[in-house]
Amino acid sequence: MAFPTFKSLPALLLGAACLAGTPAGAADTPPDKPTGLSGATDAIGLVELSPHNLPGAVGDYDLRARSIVVAPGGGIPDHSHAGRPGIARVTRGTLIEYRGNAQRTLQVGDVWFENADTMHWFRNPSSTEAAELWVVDVVLRKK
Repeated sequence: MAFPTFKSLPALLLGAACLAGTPAGAADTPPDKPTGLSGATDAIGLVELSPHNLPGAVGDYDLRARSIVVAPGGGIPDHSHAGRPGIARVTRGTLIEYRGNAQRTLQVGDVWFENADTMHWFRNPSSTEAAELWVVDVVLRKK
């Protein structure tokens, strides 16, 4: 690491003060209890796992997080969430979700829960902007 060269005593003293740093303060130690949080204990929603009839033990499964980008005009085919519960959120763009004969438009910030009875598909209606989902689901561990 190269140190700056100072040509005067005031500059030297200022430089030394900057290099000395500051002692450890409150920002450098973990708090004793949660501070500055809101909503940390309030569930936005829950996906009950028992209807999924997941075989085996908890250790047979992973909690997977993915970012899925849907290109302009692209789509996600019809699929079921029986045995694969999840929670998803739109993080960019717009998607149209289809469940049976119903459809709804999802925008950035929209969240939904994928339960055992969820069967749906999506399309990105934009011809210019990609859409993105952040999805967390429970999946059988690959062996």
